[in-house]
Amino acid sequence: MRLSIPISAFVAAIVGFGGTLAIVIAAAKAVGATQVETASGVTAICLAMTVE
Repeated sequence: MRLSIPISAFVAAIVGFGGTLAIVIAAAKAVGATQVETASGVTAICLAMTVE
């Protein structure tokens, strides 16, 4: 197997996760969430993506 295929998959996963994380943080700031509430939301998203 060529090395570029796993590397491409890894980059796609990181970009997808980073995009989701940025949206969650921006949404939390938009509704005036505290830092603890934002961390809770990020944790929930991370766990949900792990289970998926």
